[in-house]
Amino acid sequence: MIHRHPAGRVIVSVLIALSLAMLDSERPMAAESGTSNMGIAVNACTLLSADEISAIAHFEVESGIRNDSGEIRSGPYGGAYSTTCLWKASEDREANDPRLPLGGARFVILNVMSWPAGSLQAATFLQGFREAAEDHTISGKPVALAIGDESLWWGDGVAVRKGNTSYGVSVRSVNERSLERQMEETLASKIVERL
Repeated sequence: MIHRHPAGRVIVSVLIALSLAMLDSERPMAAESGTSNMGIAVNACTLLSADEISAIAHFEVESGIRNDSGEIRSGPYGGAYSTTCLWKASEDREANDPRLPLGGARFVILNVMSWPAGSLQAATFLQGFREAAEDHTISGKPVALAIGDESLWWGDGVAVRKGNTSYGVSVRSVNERSLERQMEETLASKIVERL
């Protein structure tokens, strides 16, 4: 499925589209009292530091910008708690190309979904990338990786499942596009150790 950015342009990368939409969305819905079939709240910005991202991505980043969609009540991700963190390159504050995500700025983005215990839904996040490849929303076939319980590289990032948590991390380095997969795998491996 193709996600449309609020400005109307199509962003092919599933994680980037989902995460950017979350960054543009309203604040999270308040939790209903007594809700027990939801994932636990997570703060994506605590899973990586700006210093370690800067060292791995080869560009300095600002502190992460946190945006939680919070508890997702319906649809394929219903029951999950979704949190996103975006680290922008310090030098790219003035980037403003409307054709590119974040105006062409370099960045690292992390989306984490915590699923209800015992729901076995964490795998649906990774399955979404496989389905996107089958219907040609993303180019190429996802490549299996050995991070967490299950993981894959989908061409624009790494998606991982560990227990009741799934997450995706993408790097946009502009000048080092050929190295992005290695950067994404390194960051994904650091995150899995912290869950």
